[in-house]
Amino acid sequence: MRSRRALIILPLSFILLILVGITSFKKPKTEIVGTWVSQTDPDYRIEFSKNGICKYYYVGKEYKQCAYHISATYDKNSEDRSLFLEMSDENGDTSDYYELKGIDDENNEDILVLGDTKKGEEYFYDKVLN
Repeated sequence: MRSRRALIILPLSFILLILVGITSFKKPKTEIVGTWVSQTDPDYRIEFSKNGICKYYYVGKEYKQCAYHISATYDKNSEDRSLFLEMSDENGDTSDYYELKGIDDENNEDILVLGDTKKGEEYFYDKVLN
């Protein structure tokens, strides 16, 4: 009887440790907060705030504002498990989806990579350090 309990308790303990480890990492929403400048056009900047608002700037002037949300689904029928950045206009309608391909915060490189789901292009941004 004891050996059966051990066979159940040990794998469950291992799974619990894995789940605790996964949830202890930074959440993407906190990693994306800040100002990012385009690597291809330094006049283009995106600013993500803690309250879920994204502002677009070109040559230092704001030209667009929207809400953003990070989710694990783009197409509810898809089996793809990437993270997606969902942009919504002032009416709450989804305007754009970007695949969140990378935020390299651990190596202090501070590079954001967004994949445009419509165009199939990737956009690279460097974090502006204040």
